[in-house]
Amino acid sequence: MKYFLALLLIMGFSATQASESQTLTFNGQPADSLTLETIDTITRYREEDRDTTCTRKVPYETEECGYETRYRQECRWQDGRNVCRTEYERVCRTVTRYRRECRQGEPRRVCRQTDPTRICRNGRCRTEPGRTVCDYKPGRQVCTQVPYQDRECTREPRRVCNWEPGRNVCSQVPYQEWVCRTVTRYRDEQYACRRTVRIPYNFDRKVKANININYNDPTQQGLVDFILTLDKGGQVSVKGNDRSDKPVLIGMSKVSNTDLSEDETLTTVGLEFNLYDKETELAPVKENIRSAGLTRTGAWFTMGRITNPDRVRVGVTITRKTILGNTRTPFNKILSANELNLTRNGDGTKVLIDLSKYGVSLDDKKWTMKVDVNLTFEDNIINRTRETLSRSGQFEIRVD
Repeated sequence: MKYFLALLLIMGFSATQASESQTLTFNGQPADSLTLETIDTITRYREEDRDTTCTRKVPYETEECGYETRYRQECRWQDGRNVCRTEYERVCRTVTRYRRECRQGEPRRVCRQTDPTRICRNGRCRTEPGRTVCDYKPGRQVCTQVPYQDRECTREPRRVCNWEPGRNVCSQVPYQEWVCRTVTRYRDEQYACRRTVRIPYNFDRKVKANININYNDPTQQGLVDFILTLDKGGQVSVKGNDRSDKPVLIGMSKVSNTDLSEDETLTTVGLEFNLYDKETELAPVKENIRSAGLTRTGAWFTMGRITNPDRVRVGVTITRKTILGNTRTPFNKILSANELNLTRNGDGTKVLIDLSKYGVSLDDKKWTMKVDVNLTFEDNIINRTRETLSRSGQFEIRVD
């Protein structure tokens, strides 16, 4: 009988233990709800009065003696005297200085005699006498020292004396004196007392999360394991493991509210999961942008097949380097589906942009076109690992 009661107690204890993590499997049901519980062990303190020994300061009086420094005034007669000092006086005078002045002399004629020249013609030779050649050279520069008057000031010392009459000169002279006085001192005295002390102890604080879940599966083929984990702060994290025959993207929206009390953390969580066909949704960015082209008033490129245009955002930047080395950017925008012209092109989609709507007209040059395609979802995709939700391409294109 005792063994049976003990077994019942053990079974009852095990049934009341809540796990901080739980796995739910979605297989077509519209909703789920569950409760997660865990324990957060924290340190608290309680106050207790305990008998102990205290110490206090007790005053008493005693006589203490010692030498102290005192001061007395001593004076002496100082005879009158003449006190002299040097003062500087500003003295100015007129002085004669000189500056150098130069002028150009008259040009002069310089002549020179050339050498005789021998000239031969038809076997006959003759000698031409030298001739006088004259040139004009500039005159010499003539410089002189020209006097002028200037004012010059200096500081010159002079001796100034004042008579100080005789007077008494006094000063404070220190000396030692033996002094006794009564002073107050303190000694430590112990006595029995009671003191309040803080005693630490461990307290198991309850952490609980009530979770309501709604599922939306347009594919009607989803099979997903959801792992929900409650941490000690009351936050709920979710991981999704897709086991569907046809892979899906798992989108999650979360609304959470946490109430903190002294003994419990209670969190209310609302989760909504949306399952998207992975192959269809990621088709626009599954492969690289294949080709691109420019006309004077338009741009186009071919990408993966788009079946849900509302999720697509396209950024297009068209630039060109000028002769001066500057960058010209006639077009730089992020466009949504209603600003694009989408047409089927084999297993892909051709995207056309009417540049004239934005007042752009390209000249017949070589341009650089950069394309950034991004997919946007209303919720957070929680099972995206290696997959990317964007694709970029850059092309050097001459306008057709």
